[in-house]
Amino acid sequence: MISATNITMQYPIPKRYVEYLTQPFQTNYFKALKKINIEIQSGDRIAFLGVNGAGKTTFLKIIGGLLYPSSGSLCINGIDTQKQNLKARKRVGFVLNEERSFYWRLTGKKNLLFFGALDNIKGEELHKKVEELLRMVGLEDSKDKIFAGYSSGMKQRLAIARGLLSNPDILILDEPTRTLDPLSAEVIGTIISERIHNKKERTLLIATHSLSEAQILCNKICFMKKGQIIDYSSIKSIISEYGTLENYYKKMMNDEMVLDKVQQKIVLQ
Repeated sequence: MISATNITMQYPIPKRYVEYLTQPFQTNYFKALKKINIEIQSGDRIAFLGVNGAGKTTFLKIIGGLLYPSSGSLCINGIDTQKQNLKARKRVGFVLNEERSFYWRLTGKKNLLFFGALDNIKGEELHKKVEELLRMVGLEDSKDKIFAGYSSGMKQRLAIARGLLSNPDILILDEPTRTLDPLSAEVIGTIISERIHNKKERTLLIATHSLSEAQILCNKICFMKKGQIIDYSSIKSIISEYGTLENYYKKMMNDEMVLDKVQQKIVLQ
């Protein structure tokens, strides 16, 4: 289970030259997250929706232990991500939509072997794990091809394999199909739904702008706006109330009064 309590993230706003003269000791901050409170049950598949800048990626990076919040606490299965960061991070796999996170001159297999070694997986166990993951994401026939020669879809599949190296309880995917053509996006969706979450044991957290992707891959929606969670509901209840996710999305975006309904703690049983 993931439990976030009063998570706030703020960044100092760079000063203009005149402000160094007129306000030398004053620092203004931009709040990317504003007192986020949420509990996510093990095995859930959560789609994080919202416009760019809503705070989705920032919050997911805090869950993944890549960022520390300015204030508040976050626990993964009872492990505090700030006090026991390394232990908590071993429970989480993070799939970034970022090609620069790989070594382009290495093959797909050698990339996984390298990152597996960094995760302290060794010897025969590492080689067995890498071969298993390459089969899972459909890259067993391309494992000896250098990463630079991979298509966008193949690179994303390798990123998913990398995220699964440590056999995490939680897998975070940040816009996994953003740069992909429809066919490649469908392949990624199939891998996620049929091979990664087929036993319904692993928790999936997916930041996406695709409503169809959210409906196919997830069972709950966490809608973020201006650094706050304004709704956390099951897709079943959303469809029952709004008819379609498109109607729900428009309502969340257009109803400015919805921010007044933000609770101090949102827990979906």
